[in-house]
Amino acid sequence: MIKEAIGKVVLKGDLTEGEMKEVMEEISKCSASDPQITSFITALRMKGETPEEITAGARVIKEKVSMIQAGGDVVCMDREEITVERETILSTTKGLTEGTKTFNISTATAFVVAGGGLKVARFGRRSTYSLCGCADVIEALGIHLDMTSTQLERCLKEIGICFLYEPLTQNGLGHIAVLREKIGIRTIFNLLEPLINPAGAKIQVLGVYEPRLTETMATVLKDLGIQQGLVVHGEDTLDEISITGKTKVTEFREGQVKTYFIKPEDFGLKRGRLIEIEGGDKKKNAEIILEILRGTRGAKRDITVLNAGAVFMIAGRAKNLDEGIELANQSIDSGEAFNKLERLIKFTSTERRYLRNPYEVEMGKSSGDHFEGF
Repeated sequence: MIKEAIGKVVLKGDLTEGEMKEVMEEISKCSASDPQITSFITALRMKGETPEEITAGARVIKEKVSMIQAGGDVVCMDREEITVERETILSTTKGLTEGTKTFNISTATAFVVAGGGLKVARFGRRSTYSLCGCADVIEALGIHLDMTSTQLERCLKEIGICFLYEPLTQNGLGHIAVLREKIGIRTIFNLLEPLINPAGAKIQVLGVYEPRLTETMATVLKDLGIQQGLVVHGEDTLDEISITGKTKVTEFREGQVKTYFIKPEDFGLKRGRLIEIEGGDKKKNAEIILEILRGTRGAKRDITVLNAGAVFMIAGRAKNLDEGIELANQSIDSGEAFNKLERLIKFTSTERRYLRNPYEVEMGKSSGDHFEGF
């Protein structure tokens, strides 16, 4: 099917849900060759992915991911982790691209949201080359990632936050990661990656790398069963709500979808400069997160509370973004956000660990009886 699909997409034709599902099955089962996969996802990007194509692709992957029992009140704030073309908010580059060089804002936001009483399941992987992804900074904070599904369920129930390491979910797409890095451009997999959180969240805040995608991805989230969410694209920071300029927001809840623009001044926040939210390697970014959670004020805290405030708002904890920002500040100033970090470090350090060779984890290989996988 993939050969026929390539021909159709090259001619700017959209695939039906059935056609896309068949192609994704071939890709996940390694029935398609690397040249075929490369041609297909490149042509799809050039044509522009439709909501139906993205939704069908996400459903195939989600069927292969082992889920954890988390309850229906979990919040998802996942971001893409593999990007070479231009770097996202969760990554830090060292001269590889012309993209942003920001710290791991979504990871800092996760602790603030958890400190405010919402359950947060973050799903991510290590980033590529010298970039700093979610898993990189989490490990630098002293949190162990090699956890079983049972441990993760307990962690989420007892602490209210957990981090799910993507290579351990066995989604059958480990071979695609290397291929994506070689291609060097964003593809449909950058859109699919944040949609496959194994915790089954019904509330999601999703960042996208192009403003045209906010409405598209809002449609996808609704079709995948997300009950309410925000899809955002911010100036300079790309897939987060920005303090350096305006942010395009597409919001949906109760079947209603609306798109609007916001800027930091709307909420009493000072407009910042990109250099003020700049990060570094995983050690540097971990230090930044610790400073924020300990109460240090400035642009880095501002962008964190702004994004956390949006989560509180869409989750129904706050009536509007102003109230959400107030709750985010309370989470930090009360020490609850930092407490979540401390408890998570303690939990993952004292639980029995099922260690595997890091390479085997990345490649999705098993190490026999020493690991209880998802």
